[in-house]
Amino acid sequence: MAKKSQTKINSGEFSERFSKDKHKYDTLGTNLVQALKLFLNENDLKVLSVDFRTKDKDSFVEKIERKSYENPFDDIEDICGIRIICYYQSDVNKIADIISNEFEVIENQDKEQLLEADQFGYRSTHFIVKIKKEWLQAPNYRNLENLKAEIQIRTVLMHAWAEIEHKLAYKKESDIPKQFRNKFSQLAAILKNTDEQFEELKNKITDYKEDVIEIAKNEPNEISKIELNLDSLQAFLDDKFPNRNKVIGYTGALIDEFLTFNISMNEFISCYEKIESYLLEIEEDFVKTFGFYNLTQTRTARLIMGISNTEYFNQLPDGMFKALIQEWRGIIQKDEDNKKTK
Repeated sequence: MAKKSQTKINSGEFSERFSKDKHKYDTLGTNLVQALKLFLNENDLKVLSVDFRTKDKDSFVEKIERKSYENPFDDIEDICGIRIICYYQSDVNKIADIISNEFEVIENQDKEQLLEADQFGYRSTHFIVKIKKEWLQAPNYRNLENLKAEIQIRTVLMHAWAEIEHKLAYKKESDIPKQFRNKFSQLAAILKNTDEQFEELKNKITDYKEDVIEIAKNEPNEISKIELNLDSLQAFLDDKFPNRNKVIGYTGALIDEFLTFNISMNEFISCYEKIESYLLEIEEDFVKTFGFYNLTQTRTARLIMGISNTEYFNQLPDGMFKALIQEWRGIIQKDEDNKKTK
C-alpha cells in the first residue's frame, strides 16, 4: 500500500516537471523536423511528410504508472516523437543512413524483424536519438542537451497499416478474435507485397528512362520507336536541358498539347535537332525580352515546336511571345533558303 502511495506522489512530481519542461520537447521536435527536411532535400529524397508530436501529460503519467518507471525522463524515450512517411522501402534505408550519420543514435530497431513469418504487425524503423554536442552551440538548440527523441520511418503503406491497426486497438495477435486473425495476416501480407511491387515498378521506370536517354544519345535511328509518354518526354528534356527548371506537372500538360496536334516523340526530336544550333541564341533573346532568368524545360520545348511546326505555331495566342517566335521562324527559314541556293 505504501508503494502505491509513493507512486502517486512521484507521478504528481513528474507531472509538474513535465508541464514545466514540455516546451523544450516542443522546441526539440520543431527543430529536428526542420533539420530532417533539410537533410532530405540535400539528398534529393522526396517524402510524403515529416512531422512531430509531443506526448501529452495524461499519456506521460499513465505510462509512468503502467511501467513503474523510477526515472521517466530517461526511461520514456518517445516524449518527442517524429514520423517520416516516405514512398518506397529503399527510401526507408536511405533515410536511416542519414539519421545514423547526422544524430547521436542511442537505439535503432526495425520492427519487422521482431515479427515471425506468420505474424501480422506494423512495419517501421525506429530510432532513439539525441542531437550532437556541436549542435548545442546554435541558439535554437540551447538547453536541449540530453533530451531524447524517437524517429519513426514508414512507407505510405506501412503507415496505412499502422493507422488502421491503431484504430482497431489491436496491439498483438492474441487481442484479435480468432475468426479474424487469418484475414489480418492476409491483409498484412498483401500490403507488404504491394510495397515490394511499387519498389520494383519504380526501378523499372528508372531503367526505362535511362534507356530512353541512351537511345537518344547513341541510337538516333531507333528514336522513332519510342512512344510519347510522360517518362520518355521527361527523360529527353532532362538529357537535353538539365540546367533548366523542371516541373513534372508542366510536362504532363505539354504531353496533352502534343497529343492534340499528333506530335510524336520522333517529330519532337526531329524539330529539336533542326533548331538545336540556334537554341542558345534563341534563349538569350527570350530572356532579354521577357526578363526570365532562364527558360523552363517545357517553355523551351514549346519554343522548339512553335518555330518548327506551323500548326502548333498557329494555335499560340497572339502577343509578344508569338511575335518573337515568328521572328525566329523567319530567321531560320532564311538561313535554310540561303543554304539551298548555294
